[in-house]
Amino acid sequence: MRNSISVKPRQRVLASAVGLAVASLAIPAQAGTVTSGTTTVAAPGDANTTWTVTNNSTLNVQSGASTNWISLKGDPPSTGRPQLIMDGATVISTLPPLPTSPPGSTPPPAISVRNASATISNSTISSPNNIGIEFVTQLTAGLQPSTGTITNSTVSGFQYGVAASAGATVTITNSTLSAGTGTNGGINGGLINFDSNVTVNGGSISGNLAGVGAISLNTGLSIISNTTLNGVAVSAASGPAILIAPGRPIYTGHTANVLVQNGTTLQGSNGFAVQANGSVTGNVTIDGANTVIGGNVGSDGTATLNLTLQNAASLTGNLTNLNSLAVNSSAVWRQAGDNTVSNVTMNGGTIDVSGTALGTSTLRTLNIGTLAGSGTFQMSTNLGTHSGDLLNVTGAATGDYQVLVRNTGAQPTNFLPLTIVQTGGGGAGFGLVNGKVDIGVYTYKLQQQGNNWALVTDTGTPVDPRTGEETLDVVTGDPGDPATGDLSPSTQTVLGLSSAAPSVWYGEATVLRTRMGELRMDDQRNSGVWARTFGKQFNGKPNAGTSYRQTQYGVVAGVDGVVGQTWGGSWLVGAMLGTSHSKLTFENASTGGVNSYSAGLYATWLGPTGWYFDGVFKYNRFQNTADAVMNDGVAAHGSFNNNGVGLQLEFGRHLEFGDRWFVEPYVQFSALGVSGADYGLTNGMVSNSAHSGSVQARVGAAFGKTLTLPGGGAIQPYLKIALVQEFIKSNQTTINGIVFNNDLSGTRAEFGAGVVGQLRRNAQVYVEAETAVGKRLNQSWGAQIGVRYTF
Repeated sequence: MRNSISVKPRQRVLASAVGLAVASLAIPAQAGTVTSGTTTVAAPGDANTTWTVTNNSTLNVQSGASTNWISLKGDPPSTGRPQLIMDGATVISTLPPLPTSPPGSTPPPAISVRNASATISNSTISSPNNIGIEFVTQLTAGLQPSTGTITNSTVSGFQYGVAASAGATVTITNSTLSAGTGTNGGINGGLINFDSNVTVNGGSISGNLAGVGAISLNTGLSIISNTTLNGVAVSAASGPAILIAPGRPIYTGHTANVLVQNGTTLQGSNGFAVQANGSVTGNVTIDGANTVIGGNVGSDGTATLNLTLQNAASLTGNLTNLNSLAVNSSAVWRQAGDNTVSNVTMNGGTIDVSGTALGTSTLRTLNIGTLAGSGTFQMSTNLGTHSGDLLNVTGAATGDYQVLVRNTGAQPTNFLPLTIVQTGGGGAGFGLVNGKVDIGVYTYKLQQQGNNWALVTDTGTPVDPRTGEETLDVVTGDPGDPATGDLSPSTQTVLGLSSAAPSVWYGEATVLRTRMGELRMDDQRNSGVWARTFGKQFNGKPNAGTSYRQTQYGVVAGVDGVVGQTWGGSWLVGAMLGTSHSKLTFENASTGGVNSYSAGLYATWLGPTGWYFDGVFKYNRFQNTADAVMNDGVAAHGSFNNNGVGLQLEFGRHLEFGDRWFVEPYVQFSALGVSGADYGLTNGMVSNSAHSGSVQARVGAAFGKTLTLPGGGAIQPYLKIALVQEFIKSNQTTINGIVFNNDLSGTRAEFGAGVVGQLRRNAQVYVEAETAVGKRLNQSWGAQIGVRYTF
């Protein structure tokens, strides 16, 4: 039978007296009873009407309607399972439960669901003196537990916002649950799960003593509670975000499973995201890459608390009195202090021992009882004080693990081994991520020493094995020798960058030399303007531990003209401006850059019998940037500026023989000085480059032929070859107090081919390709193209 009422037929009007301290006030109240069929409460309803629903009946509270408390009773003597359907309604519990209740009686929960079901959406539920909504199950044979859904609603209570007990199943979606300051048996929270199954999707939960409570209620019953929080904001004003505990000390042996996932946040005022107290077992799982939890997880020592982090979830905080910790599938635990955990298993997760101390002088210790599985430990060291984070496994350690040591450019004070992993045996294996770690100038490796693992460097034999004392002062040693160990990527970047200026300067000067070579194509009496664009690639190895590839692109332009005659020949002088960018690439993905800006003067004397003399004076401003990538993938940056001044002199002869073939032998002398610079990288490495230089001699020749084109033009294809000798062997760079020598000395052979074209009387084009082979400096390729216009 279905009833639709606005004036409430079939209601029994009762009188309720509320005694006050000095007087009494009669409050009119109506009590609605639904025993069969469906009763509908339409808007506006009556805020003073209470409802009791029994048997298989249904109460439907429609949008805009208001009521007082509602009680659904599916336990005896009721027969059947009552149901509540509510959408867009308001329920506020303000009246005592019975008209005969004594003065001062507390109103019941706003909605009580006992062995019944409730579907609530878009509604506001409030109990200023009790529970917002309770789902209760009478544990009697044949009775079904309570069920309910709450969607897009606001629920508030004095002690609890929502409580589910004894096997109830409740789903809450996009709702706001809150609790005041009241307690019931010392318990308070926005959501209290008494041995039931509760899933919350979205929304927020807040309480005073706890945001969410997983509380065991009955003794002697093997009941497990399950609480799932999907994308929920949980907070507590005076306690942990999640509390796991018995309702009373006698309620022991229960298990609470809590799943925190999909971006749920936990904010406890006492520093705990999750806290377990008393004789219960708590299994807490934090899941998902967008689930980032900040706060401690722990117990009082009497609870059994197991924590699992998985699927890239992260937790930053301390763990206290945990029974076990599992860190799986890219999840991360970041320590906020020293920690002790009885049992740890890992399956692809990471434990960050440094945690919140990263970048500070504080070092951390993680004590573990037993360790099993595979994963990564992140740790920091300060070899300046010969100390570091410590992983201490007091029992057996099994499995394979990677250790990521935070890299630094600061220099250690000694090369003694530093133990960072201690175990009680068990056969576990530990290795460094990428096989090595950068600490100062050198790279370190992780070496097993019995049941422990220590950071050691391959710096020769700086420690006397008989005494354990250092036998070599690294500052006065020869760190450039490969016997002293592998250089760190930061060191290689600094050394490579400090040796790049000469090749930048010569790369631009070579372009200018080829410009002057054009003047020997029968146009030495003309003035003109010209421009060249070029690209080159060098491979440098300035010392035993450093190699790099340098790619240079640039443009050079100038103007020149004839100024007079001497010794039967013509003098031509000119000025030029140029710019280029060089990128240095190292084997470890580190890079460096040099922006060069140049200005110069040049002069050429062309004699009547083919003899010639060229002179170049050029100034460069170098802007240098270093971008080192350390072995842990972290970048370190630095920059500096310096200047270069160089002079280049060349003497040769242009000889022509039959059928307009020609040969042009020459000798050349070059000298360059580059100013030093002091700078540092962001990882703490400090570098000082002394004044450096280059002195080169070159002997070579060009061979070619001049071909006349129809219409009066000409082209001049040619081949060229040269031998170059670099004389300077010592260009010192000091890194972290250790002196290195950049040495690009030696002989290299250069080869090239090009074409000069006199397309018109006053226009020339130029194309050239080149390469060079040497011991310490090769040129993989080079190309340039240019034009000149005479007037």
